[in-house]
Amino acid sequence: MPPKKGRNLSADHRVTAVVQQLSGGYRTVGQMVYQVIKELILTGAFAPGERIRQESIASAIGVSRVPVRSALLQLETEGFVTFHPYQGARVRSLDNAQIDEVYRLRALLETYALRLSMPRMDAERITSLRTLAEQLDAEPEGAEFLDLRVRFYRGLYDAERNPMLVQMIEQLRSTVGRYLLSFRFSHRPASKHADLIDRVADGDLPGAEAWLTAHLDGVREGIEAFGTHEDDNGEESSPETA
Repeated sequence: MPPKKGRNLSADHRVTAVVQQLSGGYRTVGQMVYQVIKELILTGAFAPGERIRQESIASAIGVSRVPVRSALLQLETEGFVTFHPYQGARVRSLDNAQIDEVYRLRALLETYALRLSMPRMDAERITSLRTLAEQLDAEPEGAEFLDLRVRFYRGLYDAERNPMLVQMIEQLRSTVGRYLLSFRFSHRPASKHADLIDRVADGDLPGAEAWLTAHLDGVREGIEAFGTHEDDNGEESSPETA
């Protein structure tokens, strides 16, 4: 469910936990405030489309509004927030056209990564990937699921030999935000990662590419169905089924 209008950020345990975690070790207050707000966006404490009230976040962090506004302006240039007339800053949310573009690009890059990686696949790597695939398929949503997925795809796409390609794929993946990435969106029967490794082990490149393309389509559809929107009052809302 989306956050309630006008919520007290100082009483939100997700906000206070991030503030406590990131409140030290920075040269300036501005750097600290920037990192706190960015982390709150990435973890979903600030949901896509949500208005960020400068006075509330300043109070929750324990600073003035000046470094908060500076941080929001920096985050706007990086694509994390947008400023709306008479409303202030809101967490940027992707529309369906942007999500479609992200996943079209991912399909192109990730099938290319498979084509580069599979000819170099050996038995040791297959064994490692199969173990990771089984763990990934069994893991519920959350932080461990995120970590396993990163390790699995870095191994599958041979990040050691293709570091720039894998970095580009991960940057595209992160465009939707770490909050959404912690969920499972593709629940199709054929979306088991172990099935992908069966195809890779058999040297079945067309089959592996077909699995990957169908999997990415399922994730895209799930993210679009989850997508938030703004109601007539400019406040963020979300489908009950999200």
